[in-house]
Amino acid sequence: MNPNRQSTTVPTEGWFRLLRDQGLEPVLVSHEVGAFHQWAVERGIPAYHVDLPAPDKWRPWQFLRSLWQLRSIAKRHGVQLIHCNEQNVYPNGQYLGRWLGLPVVVSIHFTMGRPYCEWAFGGKRTPSRIFFISPGNLDACRPGVEGVIPEDRWRMLYNGLDLTHFAPDSERRQRFRARHGLDGKLALGVACALRERKQLEHLFELGSRISDPRLRIVVAGGPVGDEREYAEQLIATGRQNLGERLVHVGHLDELRDFYNGLDLFINTSREEACSISVLESMACGCPIVGYPSRSVDGQILPGGGEIVPQDDVGALTAAVNRWISDNACIENGRRGARTRVEEAFDIRKLSNQLWDEYTAVLQGTAT
Repeated sequence: MNPNRQSTTVPTEGWFRLLRDQGLEPVLVSHEVGAFHQWAVERGIPAYHVDLPAPDKWRPWQFLRSLWQLRSIAKRHGVQLIHCNEQNVYPNGQYLGRWLGLPVVVSIHFTMGRPYCEWAFGGKRTPSRIFFISPGNLDACRPGVEGVIPEDRWRMLYNGLDLTHFAPDSERRQRFRARHGLDGKLALGVACALRERKQLEHLFELGSRISDPRLRIVVAGGPVGDEREYAEQLIATGRQNLGERLVHVGHLDELRDFYNGLDLFINTSREEACSISVLESMACGCPIVGYPSRSVDGQILPGGGEIVPQDDVGALTAAVNRWISDNACIENGRRGARTRVEEAFDIRKLSNQLWDEYTAVLQGTAT
């Protein structure tokens, strides 16, 4: 479903790149053509644009036409296994799998309710594997999947990063800070879509509570279609309250300069399944301070930063004040953040884990 080379496609790109040497022959089907589709085509990976509507018993023809297209692609390439990389396209994959007698696995990127799980995964629609991308993601979905999908099919597969691509880089740091007038400043920020659930109002409130004149709140991200009006009002309010202390750099396709240029990444999100931006920030040596957001605490602890109670701006302000008052704290945090991603989120290790699961599924084994 994601046409871009951010968020849910970041680990997918790593799987495609690393597992081809082990024998993976990926075939990509996207609901919308974008940068990820183009990336695949440039590397000789068969890539197709197919509309992926949800099943609708009252208007079935659009879904059936899509299913026929998927069948043709699968037969053409001798597909052996179907991986639905987001839960909302699982119904398409499972119908195709049942038609062709192929195993289907699914990655879960957000909380699923019980009604959806019973509809999507119940009975013969059960996947061969369900991959949760963090302990928090699993806990949030447990009430939905328990008793619907057997637990011996549940797996933990974190989002992962190429840690040679995302890395601390002093030149990138200097370049970003010079470009945006941050030399000699304390840069606290976030990279995210300007959505209501990201709660950037809390970040702006934090900025208004900290009196240090060096402080700058730096935001990378732009509006999304269904919340464009909200995003415009959010930035306008931020500028009104913070003035020149707010630095909004807009949407950035390349974020490594940004992450390296920050002193602290501030997470105020209401909920994340396994935040890619948090991982990218830590990989570039920028520690995280913020809310648990269902799963972010499990991503950064131990060593990657500090967690405060959810939605407690006062606690968040106190924590940030402690960090910015001690340069040694930030420097130690930089090393700790990088160590944390090296230990748990290296895409090379995680790709091998996925390959083992693919192999087990094709061999018909439970582990």
